[in-house]
Formats: sequence, structure tokens, C-alpha cells
Amino acid sequence: MINEYFTQMLYRDRGLDWFAEPLDIPVDDDVPFDLKTRATEAPYDAEFIYTKNDVFLETANADEFCRRGFYTAMFGFLFGGIVPFFVFFLAIVLLDIFSGDYEFASFVLVALIVVGITGLVYLVTHVHSAWDCFTYRHAAIRFNRRTRQVHVFYTPKLGGPRSYDWDDILATITPFDNGGYFVLNIMAATPDGTRYYDSFPVGGELVKHEECLGWWEYIRRYMEEGPDQVQEPGWYHTDRLSLKESFLRWFPLREMKRDKARGHDIRYSQWRMVLMSPMLALFSLGHFVSMLTSRKVVWSKEIREACGGR
Repeated sequence: MINEYFTQMLYRDRGLDWFAEPLDIPVDDDVPFDLKTRATEAPYDAEFIYTKNDVFLETANADEFCRRGFYTAMFGFLFGGIVPFFVFFLAIVLLDIFSGDYEFASFVLVALIVVGITGLVYLVTHVHSAWDCFTYRHAAIRFNRRTRQVHVFYTPKLGGPRSYDWDDILATITPFDNGGYFVLNIMAATPDGTRYYDSFPVGGELVKHEECLGWWEYIRRYMEEGPDQVQEPGWYHTDRLSLKESFLRWFPLREMKRDKARGHDIRYSQWRMVLMSPMLALFSLGHFVSMLTSRKVVWSKEIREACGGR
């Protein structure tokens, strides 16, 4: 998953024993929220929810949620389209060689084509698109009220799913993508709150700080006060294979419908979507291919039992 690529880049010095030793918490101006105090009177589901019931609330890692399909479209389609061209060209050159109509330059050309194909295949399987396909369909994060834990899904490459105590987490709002958006970031800290084992952005990117604050309050109130204290989401996301869902992930039709119902002027958003539609369509197809080549999230037996068998 693409979020694991960023995790490995950020914590490359931790070696293969991921999360075994806690790290020092960076010194900055972000003050963690109090788990027992309401951050705002307006909780906001932010449309990042996959499941909500009496036992757990499931959302996703923001790095994966916001980028799923992007790298497949940008790198996978580009390099994947060039590889067949080189294979076709190689077949023509080899046909000339076997027919006896060749020169020494033909062998040089074959060698160059083979090197080119090998290089392109390496790029396709090692750049970002390799983390976007042939993996799991979403980087799930579960907030479990029953056990008061936060379950974070990781692939076996990073040691598999992990569970952290809710009472030990530190939540802050941080800038996302060079400050253009805000994201809720959670650290799984040590009990004394001085060091942390894991850090992950929750949900997705939000334009306004107030919306991100409402998103945190939605999670906090669900965990501390119960599922009845927060509204039902406007819609649920799914990890099932669906071309419609892939297009709705990149075309903000549901978001514009919601904003129009709230009385907002959506004409600018409509024009922007129309102008960007070719690129959004490409990203949507990338999302679909990414989902097609990936499999559903499977939690460990212990976490499934803790979440009511799901």
C-alpha cells in the first residue's frame, strides 16, 4: 500500500524490526488533544468512513486514501504502455535475425532493447505504482470501543496488523501536502507520552482546519461517549471492486451534492471538475486497476474476534 512506501521512507533507519523501539516525539508547536474533552460541538464524519457499528469505527490511512490510483495512472500506465511497444520492436528485430537478414548492429539493438525492457519492468515494479497495485484494497484503521484500542492494518512486509491502546494515543492536526490541506495525525505513544511507536494520518485531507477538528471530535466522541452521540455518515466507502466507486473516489459528485444541500455555491467546483475531467478519468481508471489487482483486507483472528467477528 502506498502509505507503507511513505512509512519506509520516513523511518528507513529503523531497520527490519519495525515498531520494536519507540522514537522520540518531535518537538513542535502541535499540542495533542485531550481524549476526555470535547474539541468542538460540531463532530464531522468527513466522508472517510467504511464501517460504523456499536463495536468499531473503520476508516483509512490518509496517505493511501488520497493517493489510491494516482501512481498507477501516472507511472503504471505510462511505463506499462511502453513495455509492449519495446516487446513488439524486439520481435521484429529477432524475426529479421532468424530470417538471415541481419548485421552486427542487429545484435546490439537486441541487447539495447532487452536492457530497456528490463529497466522499464524494474521501474513499474519498484516506483510508487508497485505499492499501489498487487496489495490490499485499503489501509484500514479501526477504532474499537469494546477493547478501547486502535487497530492499524499493515502488510506482512511491515509486520502485519498492530493494536494500540486508545488511552495512549496522541492526536494532532497537521498540514498536509505542503500546507494546502489539513490532516488528523495520530501517534501511538508510550504510556508516559514521551516517545511513540507509530504515527499515521487518519481519514483524508480536509480544506479547513475546523473540518479536521470536527473529524477528530467525531472519532473522540464515538470512542468516549458512544456511537449514538455522532451522526450517521453521509455515505460509506467500500473496498469492493466497482468502476462506479472508483470514479466517485476522484470525481467529487457526492461532495458537490452534499455542499449544494447545505446551501453552498458549487458552480466553481462544477467548472473545475469539468476542466479536470480528462485527468480525473485517468486517475479513476488507475484506482480501478489498483483495486482490481489487489485483495480485500484480512485482519488477524485476534482482531476479528475483538471486533465482533468482522
